[in-house]
Amino acid sequence: MSPDNLQLLRCAMGQYAELSDSTWSRLGECCRERKIGKNEYLTTIGSPCYHFYFVCQGLIRSFTVSIDGREYNKRFFPEHTFPGSIRALLKGEPSDFALQALEPSTLIEIDHLEYRRILESAEDLKWYHIMYLEKNWVLDKEPIEVGLALSDSKERYLTFLERYSDTSERIPLHHIASAIGVTPTQLSRIRRSIISK
Repeated sequence: MSPDNLQLLRCAMGQYAELSDSTWSRLGECCRERKIGKNEYLTTIGSPCYHFYFVCQGLIRSFTVSIDGREYNKRFFPEHTFPGSIRALLKGEPSDFALQALEPSTLIEIDHLEYRRILESAEDLKWYHIMYLEKNWVLDKEPIEVGLALSDSKERYLTFLERYSDTSERIPLHHIASAIGVTPTQLSRIRRSIISK
């Protein structure tokens, strides 16, 4: 495990709450470094989940597939974010989503069961966990869901560009189209309409 990558993880978690050295030492024991190539999977649909991840370098997409075989992108995870099939981890069920690398990626793989054991006794980790959930699952997620339901396709595209301002150029256009609920052809028209103004 690269000490630099562990430090990246600690800094990312520290943005939500400061962790003590003792908590951090315990967390380090349930982490391992993992490298995957472009288009390789961390998790496949229907597979059991035991880990969540931290992206040190690279880009991961989370997606599902409809009955007719169409892919729907849920979210993209660039550096310093935490991909994982959280519902599957919490319920002990197979994942409804796949996690795939869009670029060669280096990640820290975090054992979920061990993380939960530490969470039971470490008050500073509990506080981190609360702050992370509030930011990423309440404050950020609700406006996105409302926007998908109420805004038109152009507004959804502009919101996507704002949300992924540092990452959008690294995401293939057909994946962006899937994420905002349009076809690649429709996305091309939207992009042309914006450029022509």
